[in-house]
Amino acid sequence: MFLLIAGWACSQPLQQFQGTYTDLQAEARKQNKPYFVFFYTNWCMPCRKIMKEGFYDKNFISYAEKNYLAYSVDGESLVTEGKKLANFYNVYFYPMILVFTPQGKVVERMDGYLKPEELTALLKRNVNLKGEPTGEYIYRNDDPPMAANITPTGKGLYRVHIEKQDSDGYGLQLGVYENYEAIFKEMEKLQAKHHRNILVHINEINGKTVYHLILGPFNSQRAALTYGEVLESRYGIKGVVVVLAAMK
Repeated sequence: MFLLIAGWACSQPLQQFQGTYTDLQAEARKQNKPYFVFFYTNWCMPCRKIMKEGFYDKNFISYAEKNYLAYSVDGESLVTEGKKLANFYNVYFYPMILVFTPQGKVVERMDGYLKPEELTALLKRNVNLKGEPTGEYIYRNDDPPMAANITPTGKGLYRVHIEKQDSDGYGLQLGVYENYEAIFKEMEKLQAKHHRNILVHINEINGKTVYHLILGPFNSQRAALTYGEVLESRYGIKGVVVVLAAMK
């Protein structure tokens, strides 16, 4: 019931529990062993740094595997229970580590990058704590309700993460749009269908700025074509394969 997180060259990665979160809770009670949950996202660079450095550090691994059960989830994943858990535990910042007693009580939550020795210290200061969950980890909003006194305006509020994409490989272009409002709505539809590989190319045609909506990148033209075939058969969405090297 365990999983080895791989992806970075190292001989001894951290051993993680594999299974549902309910399975993890049951196993922790059975072994009377505390556990911690590492919340990450695919776009979070500090998350990757922890997974590359901390989760491959021999001292941290030695202590964590002996004294804890470890569990990692993508806090934005709709396919797994990651987003559900992030919402339940009010995880809004990444990376985030929650430390639990064997009975499931949250005893500490820590966000941001932590060095291997800081990860070890986090676990050591909580290893002997016990207690049933009481809900004290829930952030309570004591501010007065605002919705009844405010009239909202605008055409939509979106959370946006922007990262420069290398002009390499292939993409599947789904459309060209003249304004942000239109492309945001299309991106929202794609994300609702669990697409996270969304690219936007800003271009100028006949003196007007336009926005190309693209899925990718793909390493080969065949991979982009195959993705397009699946997209059309499953959702009725048609795309055209484009060469990303032509876009800067």
